[in-house]
Amino acid sequence: MSILTCFLFLLPLLGFAQSEEGMLIYQIDGNRYCRKNYDGNNKLTSYQSIEVGSLKTSAEKVEAKLTVITYDEKDNMKGASQTVITCDPKASEVMMGIFPFAGGATNKSLKIELPKNGTLYPKGWREKTALEDYTFQLNFEGGAAGFFGTESSVSFTGRKVSQPKEGVFRIAGKMTLKAYILGIKISTIKYDYSEDFEKNTGIVRQKFTEGNGNYFTVEIKK
Repeated sequence: MSILTCFLFLLPLLGFAQSEEGMLIYQIDGNRYCRKNYDGNNKLTSYQSIEVGSLKTSAEKVEAKLTVITYDEKDNMKGASQTVITCDPKASEVMMGIFPFAGGATNKSLKIELPKNGTLYPKGWREKTALEDYTFQLNFEGGAAGFFGTESSVSFTGRKVSQPKEGVFRIAGKMTLKAYILGIKISTIKYDYSEDFEKNTGIVRQKFTEGNGNYFTVEIKK
């Protein structure tokens, strides 16, 4: 099953007060990431190099161009793709929340229905021990449907905040992806997940583990 590669951050409109959380979307600009896929025995099965181009932002949209190159466990290149992902600036917080799942599809347009209350990364979250559950709806238009189908529900639950080492904060919890086509649920995937943040870099590492023990990691290449 192909899995998208798009995930987690907020861009305020020009003229809005820009908190540290609000700057997260800018922190992926021009970065390189590596996504590594493992089976339940910790054996590497494949990996992707993900390069983020310069972000294009306006009052109407945020646009990110991703170049994704896939390799097998023996470093043989298996394919390459470029994906342009576009979303409303008000919803770009969750654009980073789904960043590790994009790639291999072309020219995606995101329409995200945000809940009336709450944010994915509430103000002052580093001072908290737990974060409220957060669920949003998202639609993809253009390109192949990928895992998410045409309509999807994404939920983050049981989120805890910790500081595993100096200068690094971690959010860990559960993530559930439900995909629908024409209102009919076609698939559900649940993950135990964690993400590590550095103050000036943003997210530096993420890990998503399925119930069968398969997992993948996404790390920034410094």
